[in-house]
Amino acid sequence: MKLIPEKHRLVLIFSLSLSLFLGYSLFEERGFIQLHHMKVQRDNLQARVHALEEQNARLAEEIRLLSDDPETLEAIARIGLGLVKPGETVFVLPETPGESP
Repeated sequence: MKLIPEKHRLVLIFSLSLSLFLGYSLFEERGFIQLHHMKVQRDNLQARVHALEEQNARLAEEIRLLSDDPETLEAIARIGLGLVKPGETVFVLPETPGESP
C-alpha cells in the first residue's frame, strides 16, 4: 500500500525543488531582492555624484572669477562687506517705509 502515488510524488518533489530554488534566488545574499536594493543604491549614488560634480564646477568657476576678475572681487567686497571707493557717498535707506535711519 503506497501512501502517495508515483505521479503525485514527482509533482511534490518538483514543486518542493522549485520552491527552494525560488526562495534561495530571492532571499540569499546575492538574490533578486538584494540586487534590486543595490541598483537603487547605485542610482542614488550616481545622482549624488552628478550633483557634486555640478557643485564642483560652480565652485571652480567662482574661484576662477575671484582670482582672475577684479570686478567680481570688487562686487563681492561692496555687497558683502559694505566697502566703498574713496569719494563715494553712501545712502542708507530704512528697511520699512516711514522708518527713520
